[in-house]
Amino acid sequence: MATDLATIERSVLLRQWFWPLRLAFWSAAIGVTVWIFGMLSQAAWATHRHPEDPVGYQAMHLEQELSTLAGLTPVVVEPAAVARFIGDAIHHTALATATLVSRALMNIPGRAREFAASDFIRNSPDPGGAYARELVRGAGADWNLLILGTYGFAVRTGMYLAMLPALALGCLLGAVDGLVARASRKANAGRESSSIYHRAKLGVTFVLITGYLACLALPDVTHPNMVLLPLAVAAALLLRLQAAYYKKYL
Repeated sequence: MATDLATIERSVLLRQWFWPLRLAFWSAAIGVTVWIFGMLSQAAWATHRHPEDPVGYQAMHLEQELSTLAGLTPVVVEPAAVARFIGDAIHHTALATATLVSRALMNIPGRAREFAASDFIRNSPDPGGAYARELVRGAGADWNLLILGTYGFAVRTGMYLAMLPALALGCLLGAVDGLVARASRKANAGRESSSIYHRAKLGVTFVLITGYLACLALPDVTHPNMVLLPLAVAAALLLRLQAAYYKKYL
C-alpha cells in the first residue's frame, strides 16, 4: 500500500512539473496542424482554379488579399505587420529546419567523413548546408506553391486578428445585456437552465474556431467584413445567452 501511495504521489508531482511541456507540445502540434491545413487549402484552390499556372494564380490572388489587408484600419494590432511576421517566421523556420537536418545527416564529424562514399561530402566544407540550398533552389513550382500558401495562411490569420476590436466590443455589449437579463430573471424567479448556459459556452469556442478554419479554407476573402462581422455577432449573441442563463445564486 505504501508503495502504491508513493507511486501516486510521484505521478502527481510529475504532472504538476511537466504541464508546461505538455502545453508547449500541444500548442505547437495544433499550430503546425492549422498551418498545414491553411497552406494546403490555398494550394488546392490555386491548382483547382488554374491548373495550367497555379503559382501565378496564387501569386496574383495573394497580391489582391495583401491589398485588402493593407486597407484595413488597425486598432489594436496592425494586420499587415502581423501577417508579414507570421509568414517570415514560418518560412525562415522551415528553411532553418531543413538545413539543420541536412547538416546532421551529411556533415559527418571526424575521420568518418574521409571514408564517405560521396566526393561531395568528403570535399565540401558544408555539404549539408549546400545540399539544402540546392534542394530549395531546384524545388520548382511545388515549393513556390507551398511558400505562397504559407503567406496566404499568414494573410488570412492577419485578417482574422483584425476582427478582435469588433469581437471585444460585441462581447462586452453581449455580456452586459446578458447580466441585465440575468438580474431580471433572478428578481422575478425566472427559469434557470444550465444546459443552455453550457451549450452557449461551448458555442462561443465552436464559432470562433470553426470561423477561423473557414476563413483559412475559403477560396476568396477579398471582402473580409462579410465573413468576420457575422462571426463577431454570433459570438456576442452566444455570450449574451451564456450570461443571461448563468446560475441565479453565487
